[in-house]
Amino acid sequence: MIRKALLAFILLTAGIRAATPAEDAASTVVIYNANDPDAKGLADFYCTTRGIDPTHQIPLATPTTEEISRSDYDASIAGALRDEFVKRGYWMVTKDMMNRSIVIASQVRYAVLIRGIPLKIKECGDYPGDSRIQPAPFGSINAASVDSELSVLALFSPQISGVLNNPVCNNASRSIFNPQPPPSLLFVARLDAPTLDEVKTMVLNGIKAEKEGLWGWGYIDLRSITSAGYVQGDNWIREAGAAMRRNGIPVISDDLPDTFQAGFPITDAAAYYGWYSENIDGPFADPFFRFVPGAVAAHLHSFSAVTLHDPLKGWTAPLILHGAGASVGNVYEPYLSFTTDFGTMASTLLSGANLAEGYYAAQPVLSWMSVLVGDPLYRPYACFSDADGTSPVKSVWTDYRRIILSHNGDVLQSAADLIARAQQGGQSLYLEALGAAQMDAGVLPAAEASFRDAAALAKNNAVQFRLLLEQARAIEKQGDGLRGAALLRQGLIRFTSSSQRGLLLAWIARMDPIKPAPSSSP
Repeated sequence: MIRKALLAFILLTAGIRAATPAEDAASTVVIYNANDPDAKGLADFYCTTRGIDPTHQIPLATPTTEEISRSDYDASIAGALRDEFVKRGYWMVTKDMMNRSIVIASQVRYAVLIRGIPLKIKECGDYPGDSRIQPAPFGSINAASVDSELSVLALFSPQISGVLNNPVCNNASRSIFNPQPPPSLLFVARLDAPTLDEVKTMVLNGIKAEKEGLWGWGYIDLRSITSAGYVQGDNWIREAGAAMRRNGIPVISDDLPDTFQAGFPITDAAAYYGWYSENIDGPFADPFFRFVPGAVAAHLHSFSAVTLHDPLKGWTAPLILHGAGASVGNVYEPYLSFTTDFGTMASTLLSGANLAEGYYAAQPVLSWMSVLVGDPLYRPYACFSDADGTSPVKSVWTDYRRIILSHNGDVLQSAADLIARAQQGGQSLYLEALGAAQMDAGVLPAAEASFRDAAALAKNNAVQFRLLLEQARAIEKQGDGLRGAALLRQGLIRFTSSSQRGLLLAWIARMDPIKPAPSSSP
């Protein structure tokens, strides 16, 4: 039986055809901490929900802390898993000419780490067999995330310092689908969050989104940075926005240096890619804020996943707590060029890939600091049709997507149809999405007009407020901050909540720093 299964997997990894969801489930192992009283139940829940054979569960007796030593990792995780993979016949192992173990075939592609498995391995010194011959600083660092180390578990390498290139990362001009991943590579993701219930919700929301579609706005948060050492981050996020637009997802972008400011209306958020603050802030930190179920949300920061159990620390855990279905983060300082390329990740997911495929296509190095949080088998855009944008659920979102795809993914070329559809149906979304694309393209007078016309159709107070801000921003970008500030002063009459008023006053002060802003008192 094992021989037949192994032969089937070899054919699969040879690129004969793409795996089906059932085949993905069959090549998944679920790893939990036997010392965590909740872990076994969560592993059972995931296997039942995803149709994974419960015999594919692997219990490990590991520490229950998020951070562990290298010796604890070697003994209770890496060594135990290698033994288990060989014993169960998951790996076909042989020896090379120097008598080192090598994996030549594997039945396992996905490894799911259940909440309770340690998150990160702290720096250590004098590790036997380690090599630090690489140039500093990377070659002298041996801290890592547990997840990233497990990705290369099959290498049996004694070297723990520095980075290893990811053979399927598109940054290395390799496709996630062709060639297929080598048998020595594991796609690792973890089901983790500040609470047990949030982990279950994350899985269930993903399955719901696969069936009904992940519909809503995409939000991108740029820094408008031009420094050679940092512009790459902006480029990745900008490409994530462009990929969503090409696929018929409306996108709102913030190109102010700070993150989205508190009070900015984030509604119907189905995707978010941004940077750069240490802990969750702005509208995302509002305790009442929630993403669309199944949303993909990630914030680029060196320590965004320093913990996954504190609801206020970093970004990865708080984003999940606020309803995101998937996120990525870093447990220690990764250096920008070694972090996840959000543009590649978004593009790969939009092609129909599952979460693990999208992440590994975009993560340039392994044995390093990054973690993927979410169900690796989750396909956020499973029900998207590349042909005509049809969906089992009909809504303004699906209609917008249909229009964009009919113009080959070009929002600006869709302008006439979007304007006509907005007038016909009385929906502001068509014009707001058009205005956002026009503003990002530098077509500023047209963007101002689109936002103004959208505001005349908007019925929701939060959307009306956002459209006022967007119109003022389009005016400001035309070099007329005084006119933009005047428009915002008019808004002080209509938008009177403390958060709205605070944001309006801050924007007025930016656009017209000479004239004093009105009093902050209502």
